[in-house]
Amino acid sequence: MMETLLQLGGAGMAGAALGALYLGLLWRSVQALTGQRRAATFMALALARAVLVLGAVAGALGLGAGAGTLLAALAGFVVIRIAATRRTDAIDGRPTWK
Repeated sequence: MMETLLQLGGAGMAGAALGALYLGLLWRSVQALTGQRRAATFMALALARAVLVLGAVAGALGLGAGAGTLLAALAGFVVIRIAATRRTDAIDGRPTWK
């Protein structure tokens, strides 16, 4: 079944939202490495990131998402990742990732 443009746009936005949440959890887990119970916190947040990604893919497949929809969600995720990397590099004064 062919996905409509609205479905692909929604999947891209959902992927971007999941990407932002994933990167937020990653940022928090890296910050936790300097605090109390470093290993336990890092592992718990790593598990949360894995559950987030696997749950999102399983949920999308359970709802009948096709390959195009999954690729649109992945594209949204990648856009957020690139934007976050460029923002972080600009703050640190390093050249941006290409």
